[in-house]
Amino acid sequence: MGTADLKLGSVILPRSESPKAISRLTEFEWYHKVDSANDLVTPEIDDLLLKAQQTFQSIDDVVKGMGIPLTVGIMEIMFKGTVIKKKDYEINEIEEMVADLEKEAPSIIEEPAKLLEEAANTRTSIDEYTSLKETLEIIKKLNMDISGFGLMKYFFTNLFVIDTADYDEINRSLEGITIYKYDLDNKEKSAILVISDTADSEKVLKVLRSFNSNSFKIPEGFPQVPSEAYALAESKIKELTEKQTKIKKQLAGLTKKNRRDILAIHEKAMVAKDVLETLRKPGGTKNFAVIQGFIPAKMESEFKDSTKQWTSVVEDITDPKLKEQIPTLFDNKRFVRTFEVITKSQGIPKAGEPDPTPMIALMWPIFYGLMFADMGHGLLLMGMGLLFKVKGQGELSRWGMLIAISGAAAAIAGVGAGEAFGYHLDHMGPFEGLLEEGGALHSVSWLVGILSVAELTFEQVIDILKVSLFLGIVHLVWAMTLRIIRLAKEGHKMVMFTEAIPNITLYGGIVVIMMCAIGSQYDVMNMYSKVHTESVPWVTMFLGDWAQVWIVTRIAVITVIASMVIMMVGGVMHAKKHPEDGADPASVIMEVLLGKTVESLAHTISYARLGIMLLVHAALLLTVNNAFVSLGGAESGGAMAMIIGGNLGIMMIEGLIVYIQSLRLHLYEFFTKWYVGGSQSFRQIRPELIYNQFIWKRK
Repeated sequence: MGTADLKLGSVILPRSESPKAISRLTEFEWYHKVDSANDLVTPEIDDLLLKAQQTFQSIDDVVKGMGIPLTVGIMEIMFKGTVIKKKDYEINEIEEMVADLEKEAPSIIEEPAKLLEEAANTRTSIDEYTSLKETLEIIKKLNMDISGFGLMKYFFTNLFVIDTADYDEINRSLEGITIYKYDLDNKEKSAILVISDTADSEKVLKVLRSFNSNSFKIPEGFPQVPSEAYALAESKIKELTEKQTKIKKQLAGLTKKNRRDILAIHEKAMVAKDVLETLRKPGGTKNFAVIQGFIPAKMESEFKDSTKQWTSVVEDITDPKLKEQIPTLFDNKRFVRTFEVITKSQGIPKAGEPDPTPMIALMWPIFYGLMFADMGHGLLLMGMGLLFKVKGQGELSRWGMLIAISGAAAAIAGVGAGEAFGYHLDHMGPFEGLLEEGGALHSVSWLVGILSVAELTFEQVIDILKVSLFLGIVHLVWAMTLRIIRLAKEGHKMVMFTEAIPNITLYGGIVVIMMCAIGSQYDVMNMYSKVHTESVPWVTMFLGDWAQVWIVTRIAVITVIASMVIMMVGGVMHAKKHPEDGADPASVIMEVLLGKTVESLAHTISYARLGIMLLVHAALLLTVNNAFVSLGGAESGGAMAMIIGGNLGIMMIEGLIVYIQSLRLHLYEFFTKWYVGGSQSFRQIRPELIYNQFIWKRK
C-alpha cells in the first residue's frame, strides 16, 4: 500500500541497435527514463522520429480539422451511450510500427484531408465574394461599364466611392476637374466619376486618398457593370454556401463511419512519436548507448527478461543526484487506487512521505455518505458513476469510480438515516414488510434510521452534530500524528517535541474540555467542582466510570496549560536560534495563546458541515415532497414535474456541493497539517492507451 520501491535499470548496447531497445522498453512499459546530459544524436532514431512526427502531424491536422474530440465526452456517454472499443494491434519493432503508420495513414485520412482542403478553399472563396458583394452593395444601382476606366492616353477617368459629407470639400480641392456625382442607396455614401487630364491623375489620386477613398475596381473575370457583378457575386455566394453545407455533411458522415479508425491511428502515431522523443538521446559514447531509467523493484525480473539480448543492470539508487530525481509510483489496492485522483490534486507524495490515499479511501466515503445520506439519490449517483466507469476513458473512468463509490456510501448512509428520496424507508412499499417483525430484514431493522433526520427535531440535530465532530476529531488527530511521524523521519526532533507533540496534547485537552462542557449541561464556570459527577461524552465510554466531569476537567486544563507552556518555550528558543524567520518572543507567545487555541476550536467546528449538509439535504427534500402533496400528488402533472425536477436539481446541486465540502475537509483541514508533496509522478515510457491494445509478437 502507498508508493512502490524503485530501482535504477540501465541498458548498455551498440548505438545502432537503439530502436530495438526502444521497442523492448515500450513493451516493458514501466520505465521512467532518466534524462541524460548528452548531445550525441542517434541517426537511426532521428530518421524514425522524423517520419513518425510527419505522420502524426498529418493525422493530427485531420483530427483537429474534423473537430473529433480525443476522448468521448460526458454528455455523449450519458445521452448516446457511445463506447469506442480498443483495436488489437500486433507489434514487434518500433521501425515496423512507423512503416505501418506511413502505409496505413493515407487510406484513412486521404478522403477527409481532401474534403478539409476543399472546405478551406470554399471558405476563402466565400470570404472573397462576400467582401466584393459588400463593396458592390453600395454601388450596384450604377448601370455603367467601368472596364475602360483608368489612365488613358489623354484622359484619366475613374470611379470613387466617398462619404457624402466630404463631397463639397473634394469638389473644392479638385477645382477645374470634371466630377459627376451619383446618389446611392446608402445616403451616407456617394459615387463620383472623375474625368481629368492625364497630368492631373496624381493630384486626383492624392486628394481622394486623403479622404480614405481609392479608385473603384471590379476584379477581372467579373462583368464590369456593378449591378451585373453584384448579381453574379450573390449567386456565387449561394452556390458556395450550398457546397460548404454538402462538405460539412460528408465530413460528419466520415466522422461517424471512421471515428474509431482515425482515433486509433492518431493514438498509435502519438505513441510512436512520444516514445522516440523520450529515448532520442541515450547517454554513452559514439558507438555505445547507455539508457537509464527508474523501474519498480518488483518488476526487476520482467525488465531483465525484456532487455536480455543486451547488457542490462538493475541496482539500488545511491547516486545523490539521481536520488533527487526519484519519481513517485503509487502502489495501492484496486479500491484505494480510485482515490489517487484526489491525492494528485494536492501534489504527489515525496520519497519517504506517507501516501495519504489509503486514508482518503477510508474517510471520503464516510464524509460523502453522511452529507448526502439518501438511499434513492445515492443509488442514482452510483449508477451514473458506474456508467462513466464502464464507458468512460482514462481519467474519466477513474472519476466515474469515485462517483460510484460516493453514491454507494450515500446509499448506505441513507439506510442509516432511514431516507430514500426524502421519504421514510420503513414506510416504502417493499421495505415495510421486510423490516417488520417476522420479515426477512427484521434482524437488521435497528440500523434503519439509526441517525434519523426525518423530523428535524433538536435531539436529532444534536446527535448528527456529535457524530460530525467526532469524525472531525479523528481526522485532525490523524493529520497531527502524521506530522509527528514526518518530523521524526526528517530528524527535526526539536520541532517535534516542542511543537508537534504539544500541539496534539493541546488539541486533545481543548476537545475534552468541550466534551466536559456538554456533560455538565453547559455549566462551564463550575464544571471543575465536585458537584459535576456526570459522565463525559465519549471520554467516559473509553476510560471507564471514574472519568467524571469534575476530574476530567481538571486533568484537561492542566494538559492544555502544560502544552501551551512547552510550545511557548519551544517557539521562543526557535525564534532566538533563527532570527531570519522574523518571529520575536512576544508574537510567538500571542500566536500560541490565541492562534493555536482558536485554531483548535475552529478546525473542529469546521467538521460540523458534515451534519449541516445532511440537514440541508433532508430539509430540501422535505420541502419538495410537501410541495408535491400540496400540488395534488401523482394525479397532477405539475406535481409530478415538481417532484422529478426537484429531486434531479437537489441531486445535482447537492451532489456537487457535498463533493466540494468533502474535498475541502481533506485539502484544507487534513493536508495542510502535515503534507508536503511536490514530487514528480512516475512517467511510463508509453502513455495509457485508450483506442489500441498492443499485442507484442516475440520472435
